[in-house]
Amino acid sequence: MFSLKLLSTGLLLLITTAVHAAEYTADEILNKVRNRADGADTYAKASLVLKEKNGSARTRNLLFLQKDYGKDDKLTLNFTEPADVKGVVLQSINYDEAAAKEDDQWMYLPAFRQVRRIAATDKRGSFMGSQFSYIDLDKLRVTDYQQTRIGEEKFNERDCYLIERIPAALEVINRTGYHKVHVWVDKESFVVLKQVYFDAKGIPFKEFQAKKIEIVQDIWTVTHSEMRDLVNSRASDLIFSDVSYDVGLDDGLFQQNIMKTGVKSGNLPTIR
Repeated sequence: MFSLKLLSTGLLLLITTAVHAAEYTADEILNKVRNRADGADTYAKASLVLKEKNGSARTRNLLFLQKDYGKDDKLTLNFTEPADVKGVVLQSINYDEAAAKEDDQWMYLPAFRQVRRIAATDKRGSFMGSQFSYIDLDKLRVTDYQQTRIGEEKFNERDCYLIERIPAALEVINRTGYHKVHVWVDKESFVVLKQVYFDAKGIPFKEFQAKKIEIVQDIWTVTHSEMRDLVNSRASDLIFSDVSYDVGLDDGLFQQNIMKTGVKSGNLPTIR
């Protein structure tokens, strides 16, 4: 039966939620992005598609493995094909932001048979020839920037907070290459749907878009994203498939010795 009381309660809840949402500061919004629930671990297959201005493209396939360790998390990316990148492995540790510690990254290249730590000054470099840089693989860090809500906009028909981020120190610019960033955060999921990166002259030179987001095991998940170079018109897509959360990934998958041996099927749990 239709209930006026229920309708009134529902309207009150909507109004309260809207008012509370309007009161979120930029820092609070981005903390929600960083700390968004995404399971204890993640398994996925992924394709990194390198797209040239002339329309040609190259595809590199990999395994994506991520696991939480308290307030830190570890990531292993293991490239499986084609042959020229097979066996390349990247590992990273994203530390609790309160620790004020630089995130670590290491790369293993089979041709050199050694693990190389990626220095903070090298994180501006291209990741595997793509438009994603190594710094783009790090987890969003709120305190690296001074940020302000500058509006609200729709992106792909979804309501977003629009936030402007200015690096808090010259060191952040030197590490990232970004002098200013505009960020579109989905109001419902607190997923970053778009980012535009600006150079020292205030000119946008790179743009990230989440092309597809979907709910996997009750978790909002970006399954297709694109990073586009606005100067040379090259772009790179990162497309995920077979995404599974809370699968019980073994700790050995995140130790450095796995980088040289590679991730084998026997190292992985049965994924339904």
